[in-house]
Amino acid sequence: MYFLETTMLSYLVLLYPILVTATPTATASCAPGGYLSILSDFNLQLPIATSTGGTAEQIPASKLAGCNGYQNSDWFYWNTASSYLVMKAPPTSTPCAKTSGSEHCRTELREANPSSWSPSGTNTMTVKLQVAQADDGDYGTVIGQVFSASFSKPIIELYYNPEGVVTVGLETTTAGGHENFTNIGTIPEKTVFTYELNYSNDELTVSLNGGEANHFSVTQLGTPDAYFKVGDYNQGKSVSSEVDIMSINIVHS
Repeated sequence: MYFLETTMLSYLVLLYPILVTATPTATASCAPGGYLSILSDFNLQLPIATSTGGTAEQIPASKLAGCNGYQNSDWFYWNTASSYLVMKAPPTSTPCAKTSGSEHCRTELREANPSSWSPSGTNTMTVKLQVAQADDGDYGTVIGQVFSASFSKPIIELYYNPEGVVTVGLETTTAGGHENFTNIGTIPEKTVFTYELNYSNDELTVSLNGGEANHFSVTQLGTPDAYFKVGDYNQGKSVSSEVDIMSINIVHS
């Protein structure tokens, strides 16, 4: 009987090798860059400063790369049990370091390689994530952006609120601060989903879970060169936010 069981097990291993091929498990000693190699194409903006009263600390792409790259147990780390990148940000009621021109706290990745690109080509970013906790801002936490490299303002921001409503904020002026808002779907908190930001052939689209694309005109902005941002940009006053990222895929051509 033992021989029969051993033989059968060997046969199954040969026939179905995937059954015994496990995905490597994240370890506490390994930084997020060891699991998401694309992090080496981003700079990281944090809600902490290197000096008292200083602006937000920024970690360059070179220091995010690999298992020995940057990690922070409060704001930016790998969840060992569920295998995803945890990005947390405090509300404005909690003192935090901010980037220049912003009133809000963030733990956010800014595309650095390339640092900008033309919308006349193909440019897509697809992110698989869950929002573990959205903030109490008017439209919730910003989880993704197409950002202008020309006038240094968002072209669009993708918001997620505590009710799971996903909203696109489309900028209407190069001065910034004049967004038009469009609800594009509802996904409950702590539910894994994907979004795609596509700024290609001078047209901008946003889609959820591979569904129908929502089209947004950017002619009022002059179709500027841009770059992608992704992460946890807290818009609230009193509620912290958490965004958990499983994967980020970017295509430029």
